Amino acid sequence: MSNLLASYFTNSGNDITNIGNTTDIAGRSFFDIISDCKDFNEKATENATSSNLENLEIWPYPQIVEYLNSPFKFAITEPLIDPIKNLVNKHFGAVEANKRVLPNADSVLSDANGLQILIKCGCFRSVINLTYKILSILSNDQLYTSFSLQIWFIRISILLKMKFFKEADIELKQFENFERPNFFHQTKNSNQLVTFVPFGLRVLNAELAHYMGNSNESLSNLYKLLSIVKKILHDLSEDDQTARRVWNERRNKILFSISNILISRKNYSKAIEIMNLIAESDYSDKNAIWSSIGKLYSTFGDTVTASNSFKKAKTFSNKALPSNNCRNLLNLSFLKMIAHQYKEAYEYLQEADQLAPYNPTVRFFK
Repeated sequence: MSNLLASYFTNSGNDITNIGNTTDIAGRSFFDIISDCKDFNEKATENATSSNLENLEIWPYPQIVEYLNSPFKFAITEPLIDPIKNLVNKHFGAVEANKRVLPNADSVLSDANGLQILIKCGCFRSVINLTYKILSILSNDQLYTSFSLQIWFIRISILLKMKFFKEADIELKQFENFERPNFFHQTKNSNQLVTFVPFGLRVLNAELAHYMGNSNESLSNLYKLLSIVKKILHDLSEDDQTARRVWNERRNKILFSISNILISRKNYSKAIEIMNLIAESDYSDKNAIWSSIGKLYSTFGDTVTASNSFKKAKTFSNKALPSNNCRNLLNLSFLKMIAHQYKEAYEYLQEADQLAPYNPTVRFFK
């Protein structure tokens, strides 16, 4: 289920930061950023031992000893309707509206397979409906489990994608930052207390204040997560390469989130500093990150550094990937636009369009 989410919301080649959309500075999708490495990137852990997997669930045990015992609260309980079908019905009648047949929360199974179908078809309102349907019938002993938290992760992700920020805030507050014993369990091998909260859900919880207009609170939350992740990395054995790789990816996810917020506040120098940390790490898509650094330099007229960053991006590009070639052409186009050479910029855009016609950046300039 999680792999499907990660692959469905991938927009390869988009580098432009837009807080209103769901892509980050390196062109990765919102769901790539927030995804739990263990759950979303299963190839990284498929050969791991059970002890390795325990190291992916490490988290500081909370000081608050009281358990949460109230039933789940939902900001949206009434079924969300298909707005397009409703519009067709209003203007063209029920006959035409009934021709629009899509899966919904009532036509699929109330399980992970049903969610897969709805997500794959882009029926996001129905995903919200189905997650409510699944979560609202859980018994008391099923409320705080790995399964329920994965469903919550999907629900909150879709709420944010649909810009239901207030509703997401209401629903997340009931978990009190996941700092309760409910969210931990004892491992079978080492009797260690670890968490089953998806890491991506923690990042979502930290980011939400930004979408509610309080960027400072989000930055504070994200830096708190970052300090915990750094400590976990410090304590991990050098021999546990699987866990170290996953926690390094999580560290980079937090840094991306911090960078996006800094860019939205026009704090470009600090954002570039953060992105350089990612570029110097083992982050895999260095073509994307150096392209993003170059674009930031170009926004405040430093064409020399922007050009050097784009050159670095090209050295890390994979010629077999159209997305990388498209990104390199877009970089050249940006440099030409800065130099007011619009004819040449347009020619590069045309070449990029041939490689990736559905690239959001290319389409923006059409």
